[in-house]
Amino acid sequence: MNRRSLFGILLATVLSTVFLFCACSFLAVGLFYHFFYLRYDTYCPTDLRVSDLKETVVPVTFDSDGDTLSGLFIGDGTNGVIVMVHGMRSGMDAHFAEADYFAAHGYTVFTFDGRGTRTSGGGSRDSISAARDDLDAALDYLEASAYGSLPVYLYGHSSGGYAAATELERADAACVLSAFDDPIEVMCWYGKRYAGFLVYLQRPFLALWNRFEAGADANERADEVIDRTDVPILIISGSDDNIIPPDLSVASAVSKSDPNVSCVEWRGGHSGLWLSDDALVYRETVKGDDPDTVDRLRFNAVDPVFLDTVLTFFEHPAA
Repeated sequence: MNRRSLFGILLATVLSTVFLFCACSFLAVGLFYHFFYLRYDTYCPTDLRVSDLKETVVPVTFDSDGDTLSGLFIGDGTNGVIVMVHGMRSGMDAHFAEADYFAAHGYTVFTFDGRGTRTSGGGSRDSISAARDDLDAALDYLEASAYGSLPVYLYGHSSGGYAAATELERADAACVLSAFDDPIEVMCWYGKRYAGFLVYLQRPFLALWNRFEAGADANERADEVIDRTDVPILIISGSDDNIIPPDLSVASAVSKSDPNVSCVEWRGGHSGLWLSDDALVYRETVKGDDPDTVDRLRFNAVDPVFLDTVLTFFEHPAA
């Protein structure tokens, strides 16, 4: 066999291997997106319900990339509109306690279920970055509503915090809780639990699929948006967050010398930073109990010091 023939065989083998690897990688990533981002219709019976809210509630619907999302205007305060964005495996009712508190302090709250979640349409949640597109659609709806002339403040948790940070340019200020910085890095970190370091070989395919699912800016890092804006942002991280590790959080990525950035570490884990000490203790005491016997108001009682910190920031931003 001459050298040219051997080279041809080697080249064909390499190209075939690369093609097979790419094909398998796209298949694996496609299956990951299909199963990981299925519709989320699970309700937590211990979450507050609309009937538990003390402030006025007006239901609305709006479109996001062809899906009909369900939302609520809570309260009718004139201090501004606080747009709330929930995390991945959650819904707007997980933050009803904060919404009621904000509304009682002179704000209108606009909250909604993201695509593929609970009361909203959509066959799936599409991607980790979909919350950004849903928030964008919500802000479009808000601008055209009767509240469009009021100041806009964003309040997001986890993937909702990422969404709020990446939509910062459309607000007067934002508060993000337990937010990650890079959506692809977060997916790789979770994937490492199952595939080890080999998951990083899939990073280009994850990024490409995420862009396909959620648009050209789906892979944008939150710190890049923060760096190019002059909109004040308050970043709050849990001291014991084991869902978004510190090195993946937006708090670790932003420039601490940026005068528009304020970072606060609060006691607690990934969720429930806004809860009172009594609520946290009560949650421990009722673990394993029938959810229907739980006092929902006590279970979701908020920490006024935490929420006043947020409101003080909105009233007197860093910038």
